[in-house]
Amino acid sequence: MGSWWIAGLLAGWALAVAAFDLRQRRVPNVLLVLVAVPAIAVFPVARHGLLGAGIGQSLIGLGIGTLPYLPGYLLGKVGAGDVKLSGLQGFLLGGAGAFEAFLVGGVTLGLIALFGMLAKYDRDHASRLPAAVALVVGFLWVISGSYLLPGWGS
Repeated sequence: MGSWWIAGLLAGWALAVAAFDLRQRRVPNVLLVLVAVPAIAVFPVARHGLLGAGIGQSLIGLGIGTLPYLPGYLLGKVGAGDVKLSGLQGFLLGGAGAFEAFLVGGVTLGLIALFGMLAKYDRDHASRLPAAVALVVGFLWVISGSYLLPGWGS
């Protein structure tokens, strides 16, 4: 099982990703690599991921995180960085955590889209949703309930 301090570092990383996406409407690869490398490298040493998921569960989480965002990417509504972020978060959380984060993030993304329509943003601004922000909300929900604030979230 991962520890609270690893979860805290990952929470800070996720918030940095969300802040960058809000400002730039993109997720830079360097922020993803910053976590992807240790997330993969820990398996041979610890026999589990940074947050405690086994390799099988991490691969299931990778699929749960990546596959639902591919249609949005193909339609130009989310960027490739959003797809990679979702997959990485799924890899970190494992299957069950990735599913819960996807549900919470999906609701959040729907609310962002709704508020964007109600606020009548210009078309160029609203055509690309800050999906990373919604993904981070789902990710923080899961890690908060599991590591940072037990009893809240998952």
